[in-house]
Amino acid sequence: SGATFLATNLAYAMAAAQGKRVALIDLNLQFGDAALYVSDQRAPSNIAEVAQQIHRLDESLLHSAMLQVLPNFSVLAAPEDPAHATDVKANDIEAIIRLARRSFDVVIVDMPRALDTVSLRAFDSADTIFPVMQLTLPLFRDARRLLDVFRSLDYPRSKVQFIVNRYEKGGAMSLDDLERAIGQPVFRTI
Repeated sequence: SGATFLATNLAYAMAAAQGKRVALIDLNLQFGDAALYVSDQRAPSNIAEVAQQIHRLDESLLHSAMLQVLPNFSVLAAPEDPAHATDVKANDIEAIIRLARRSFDVVIVDMPRALDTVSLRAFDSADTIFPVMQLTLPLFRDARRLLDVFRSLDYPRSKVQFIVNRYEKGGAMSLDDLERAIGQPVFRTI
């Protein structure tokens, strides 16, 4: 649906145009490629390696593990090997995000298309969740199911704001159709 493309571009724009100190954390632990969207350099480390050293996590360790794209924009990359996804635990994510929030003005987490204990911990830590979708029937159903999960977790409605990517007026499915399906207005269209 273009979520990684939007997350990386938003992070870059906030750093370059607004001067914010931005961290992008790639939580797509098996197939993350957010770092490739913003740099041709190899990340010095990744989130799985940070999680393996969680007992000594501090600002210095976090910053040294991140790929510096701009002086005020860094990416904590996903592991190169999908097998290392299991090295990252829910408590690790909570600690990494908490430290990143203290070290940066903005923390953007690029999420996988899956719900597990790790991703749910990241959602719990978020101020706002921006599901990115397209106007297709399968994604309408997925959006509805995702909202049901978030409501079961007692997230307030205001925490979840939908973005429609690749929006075209006059398509087979309309924004009105989506808004009826999810029971709330769409936050943005792209």
